[in-house]
Amino acid sequence: MQESIYNLIPKEKTPPKKVSKLYKSTIPGTIAPTGSTFGTQSLIIPVTNINGSYVIQQNRYRSESGVLGKSKNQKLEPIKHRYMGNNSLDLWIEKGSIHRSVDHQHSAHKPQIPKLNDKPIMGLKYNKNFIATNAIDVILANPKRKQSEPDWTKKSVYGKVPIYLTQIKDTLKEQFYEKQYRKQLEQQEQDNKLQQLPEEELEQIRQGLKKKYDELNYQYQQQTHCRVFGTIGVKRRKENYEKELIQLEQDIEKLNKKYVFIQH
Repeated sequence: MQESIYNLIPKEKTPPKKVSKLYKSTIPGTIAPTGSTFGTQSLIIPVTNINGSYVIQQNRYRSESGVLGKSKNQKLEPIKHRYMGNNSLDLWIEKGSIHRSVDHQHSAHKPQIPKLNDKPIMGLKYNKNFIATNAIDVILANPKRKQSEPDWTKKSVYGKVPIYLTQIKDTLKEQFYEKQYRKQLEQQEQDNKLQQLPEEELEQIRQGLKKKYDELNYQYQQQTHCRVFGTIGVKRRKENYEKELIQLEQDIEKLNKKYVFIQH
């Protein structure tokens, strides 16, 4: 601020503003909130003050130590019956005396912790010459005996077949016999599936194949004189006749055997 003579004039003091009183609700604080479930001591009334009325009920809705710890006016009750049926004071005293009378005995105890005033022993000196004593002990000690190598020929197992080799041979034999048995079963199944054609049916099939072969051969002979094939269809027809005739010749050759078997 700049220096001025007007600063010497005393300033008017403004009175402080009056602080309004604290707000006080018209609703008493001892009433449970609407639909509250706090402090319900039984299951008969699970929800309190459903109507939102201001009437103070006889039962309280606050717990003695709900959230903020025990209240100042609450007194400790060391012997308070918390459970139904334990209403006898003598029973509680008897239980307490039984627990006190138990004598705990420990066989092994740990060493005590050193106290704060205890100091370790320091500055110990030994007159013993450890190097000389170690040298004397080594000189006077008996020499160690050398362990001779074992004679393998004198062992009881020497020259005998190991047990694991016999076990391996047995397993290989079992596998071999199992494979042979499976092959026999497969062969039997194949033999059961095969059936010999009767002679009459076999002769009938032969005659049918020969008849078909003659018909195709007759149609094929009609086109063999053609040297130049004018269309692709004629050429393909000739090739199909040749393929069918070759297949029929092979079938007739197979059926000309003495015994013919078919598979089911």
